[in-house]
Amino acid sequence: MLGSIQNLGRSIIFVVACIGWIGNPIDSLSSLAQEPKGEGKRPPYCEGSPPTGKVKCNYEGGDNYEGDFVNGQPQGRGIYVYANGDRYDGMFRNGVPDGRGLFIFKDDARYDGVFQNGTMKQGTVIFPNGDRYIGNFQVVRNVETNVISSQPGGQGEFIYANGDRYVGQFFAGSPFGAGVLTRTDGTRCTGQFLNQALDAKASCTFPSGARYEGELRGGVPHGFGTIIDTKGRRFPGVFRQGKLVE
Repeated sequence: MLGSIQNLGRSIIFVVACIGWIGNPIDSLSSLAQEPKGEGKRPPYCEGSPPTGKVKCNYEGGDNYEGDFVNGQPQGRGIYVYANGDRYDGMFRNGVPDGRGLFIFKDDARYDGVFQNGTMKQGTVIFPNGDRYIGNFQVVRNVETNVISSQPGGQGEFIYANGDRYVGQFFAGSPFGAGVLTRTDGTRCTGQFLNQALDAKASCTFPSGARYEGELRGGVPHGFGTIIDTKGRRFPGVFRQGKLVE
């Protein structure tokens, strides 16, 4: 269950310079490491009506573009197909995705949403295994690698293929802040989530009517907490993987 949300913050990399996608792709969304088609590169071969009009262009490295050109760069509606099998279909402005668009990765992961100046701003990511993220994105600079990426930030929702879901705050690609974890069996945990692993301090209600207040690890009771049964009796103690051990 937790694998995709752990991959989420590491894998959504979406930064654009000129026409090229720059990034450090890892895991399931793994195909955006491209050099910019800008200064120092040979100009593309284009048919149609450059520098302004409808064109088809072939870029150094094998990428292709079809769509609107203004002053020698994509602007308006267009499709950019990468030599590695990725493609972007949507709106461009000043040579980069800007507006509504769809990016389809070669492994069939896809992002459908709104771009601003080449980065994801708001939309839906669908992973090949059926997991989904819906929400906002923020531009983040990795303090170790200095790579700039667009990752989940602000309010969002991660829906697992099995039907479980987390709704709440994200920061730099990870759950971080107030949120709610709801499982398909009816378990609901509300609290302060801390990381990709869904560690938290939370209050949970179970289908039986019992409640739990305390620490979570991996989205289950783990650490110090208290079980309150349906009669209101309280059982404080230390939990490990959902079980009271002392």
